Amino acid sequence: MFQQASWEASEDRRSRIWTFPEAATNSPREEKPVSSHEHKQRMRSFYAQEAAERDDEQWLRAGGSPRVPESRASHYFLDRKVEMALKLTNAPRAGRVLEVGCSFGHQTFLLANHFAHVTAVDLSPESINLARRRAVAWNVTNVAFEVGDAEALSALVDASFDAVFSFSTVRFCPRPDVTMREMYRVLRPGGGVAIDFPNANCPWYGPIKKAAGVETHIHDRLFQDHEVRALFAQAGFTNVDVRPMLFTSKRVPDSLLPAFRILDAVGERMPGLRGYAGILMAGGTRRVER
Repeated sequence: MFQQASWEASEDRRSRIWTFPEAATNSPREEKPVSSHEHKQRMRSFYAQEAAERDDEQWLRAGGSPRVPESRASHYFLDRKVEMALKLTNAPRAGRVLEVGCSFGHQTFLLANHFAHVTAVDLSPESINLARRRAVAWNVTNVAFEVGDAEALSALVDASFDAVFSFSTVRFCPRPDVTMREMYRVLRPGGGVAIDFPNANCPWYGPIKKAAGVETHIHDRLFQDHEVRALFAQAGFTNVDVRPMLFTSKRVPDSLLPAFRILDAVGERMPGLRGYAGILMAGGTRRVER
């Protein structure tokens, strides 16, 4: 895996700004519902600003490796999610895989270490342009970054990928059920999908986050285990496996990261505690028709 970068990134804001009428958000704050179209327009505008803040040669070459420069805790957080996703999909190294909702390539460049070819799509043209430029700057040639809507992957052929990955994306989609069906469609029969969801039972998303002074994710959606399983079943996936993981936040100071690693190692194995982890990493398989 790529070496850890030393660059300290600004706070990850990707989960702050949107709401959608089709699904309830888990927030104490009220926000006027918006249409799916307006929801996506806000997403594009937000990421255009995010990309503009990083649009310079220093950022493109920062970090000592292709992966997006972030804090040590952020890299640990992303590494753990990718590692679990790889276990859940068990896709061949020679395979072609898809990442839905790639942003600037936070997980994409990690996936590129494991597969012959990665197609990565995102709703934001500016994010895709920035990710492409970073790939060029680091000579990463086995990734294709494309603009695409998670709810309408019309440019992608049916049953064309050995595995599908999606990180911190389905939670923001106006229609998670539609997104799941699209991922099922482009996955080959027998192929695996891995998707992360914020765990509604995790206290971080409520009192702890508030006490820490971290801005509430007013437009985010949190999920219970049974809701995740229902989404997978409705899309047609079989062999559904939901694993609670990560008590570590991306905002943990470097000095506390070793202690939080121990907390993760212990907490994720304790039946009475693991249900309160921050992330539900879920996997499933596209049915093989007989």
